[in-house]
Amino acid sequence: MVTAPDPRAARAGASMLRAGGTAVDAAVATAFATGVVEPYMSGLGGGAWLVVREPGAPAATVVCGPIRAPGLARPEMFAPAASAAGTGLYNWPAVRDDANIVGPLSVGVPGAVAALCRAHARFGRLPLAQVLAPAIELAEAGHETNWFASSAICAEARTLRAFPSSAELFLPGGLPLRGPSQGPGDPLVQPRLARVLREIGAGGPDAFYLGRAARAIATAVTGAGGLLSEKDFGGYVADESEVLPVEIGPMRLYGPHATGVISVIEALQLVEAARRRGLDPGARLWARVLSHAFEDRLREVTTSHQGPAPWARLASPEYADEVVADWIAGGHSSPAPPGGSTRAGCTSHLSAVDDEGMTVSLTQTVLDLFGSRMVEPETGIVLNDGMMYFDPRPGRVTSVAPGAAGLSAVSPVVLTGPGDAEATLGASGGRRIISAVAQIAARWRDGADLQEAISAPRIHAEGDRVWLDSRDAGAAAGLSAAGFDVQVVSEEPTTWHFARPNGIARRGGGAWSPGVDRMKPYGVGLPGG
Repeated sequence: MVTAPDPRAARAGASMLRAGGTAVDAAVATAFATGVVEPYMSGLGGGAWLVVREPGAPAATVVCGPIRAPGLARPEMFAPAASAAGTGLYNWPAVRDDANIVGPLSVGVPGAVAALCRAHARFGRLPLAQVLAPAIELAEAGHETNWFASSAICAEARTLRAFPSSAELFLPGGLPLRGPSQGPGDPLVQPRLARVLREIGAGGPDAFYLGRAARAIATAVTGAGGLLSEKDFGGYVADESEVLPVEIGPMRLYGPHATGVISVIEALQLVEAARRRGLDPGARLWARVLSHAFEDRLREVTTSHQGPAPWARLASPEYADEVVADWIAGGHSSPAPPGGSTRAGCTSHLSAVDDEGMTVSLTQTVLDLFGSRMVEPETGIVLNDGMMYFDPRPGRVTSVAPGAAGLSAVSPVVLTGPGDAEATLGASGGRRIISAVAQIAARWRDGADLQEAISAPRIHAEGDRVWLDSRDAGAAAGLSAAGFDVQVVSEEPTTWHFARPNGIARRGGGAWSPGVDRMKPYGVGLPGG
């Protein structure tokens, strides 16, 4: 089974399963196809993170291809804006001309191709060219623009117009590609992207990082005033490691900790500690838990360290017990700044399982919607704005550093529980991925069906600000009484209040069942279906 953000991508993965491929073959095929059908979310110009668990294995394999800062990047490379307003993924101070979000200086070294190809080389069974074939066909023959893609293009049309190659691809004739309002949507044909995919299928990741695509991207970015070089591409290596599960009550969680996963774990441990002390795990507790986890995240978590991560304690039940004991005693931490002006972030998540029980959770992103808004003209690749991952102020734990991976919020996880329960889970939606994955995992741990857990009302909290699903509006009074600034919101097809999750789960060795965000366009692929 495959769950993916678009039915065309899901079919690409399902076709690999029908051909006898592994869950990784299916996931990689789906990932490359997703980069074609929703290039404004993810693709060759971004990063990717995978969790692979073989059936019954005590550990999972994590393959990470984060977006890294160019070798010439420096902590002081971004001049502060005159306004003190926060922006970006984490509401850090704005920089002049939004240079860390839009344009050439925002582009980091893409790692998606390295990660996807490394995972395929380790766990795949089918030839890479066969795995990429559906993505190549979608790019070469073109595909219909759906209403979700059309709305995304309309949202960024003004910025895309500033870059000729971006306007040519997404605003032909000066107008956004139209969705299927009164007939089929406009076709999005990407022959230049298809050529790059063919090169990767024939020559593997070296064809991308040491070949024509790397030269073209480096030339385009540096020519426009950016810092990305061919050397940055040539030296890129995806990370691969074995990770043991973190035990959270009766549940075990596998995932890449140096992402949003560390904050998901912390939130779940805090809820577990509160329950041990008899606290009600309702909206008020979740608001406090999420606020605290985000505060710790921005103060401590960094991807640049040698040896054991100094923030690893955030995942421990002992730390959670200390925090909850302080809450009960009347302690209160200083809340982080509210995130009202921050960007949602745009990402693609997919899940895959095969008939042997291998599970894959995979999240990939160009970071912001359309990344840097730049499309490289020779390859047709949407380039990331990965420098938004960094605090633009020097001297911070997440300041810009050459070659560093930024503070990503992606949270792909594999879960196991009592009675052979298993699940893959993740989401898209910037920092709101963290709150979504934590709440869904907690509901699944408590016995909910994965679809039920995904469809239930959620909240998102940062500092003293809480976004509350209108279906759970009755909790607003209690949250306000607890000192939170509550915004009651309704999730619509084009809003991003609570992220866009999906996953696959089963209990007791039974049949796998999908869970998807039914508000957004999602595809579920079934082998033989």
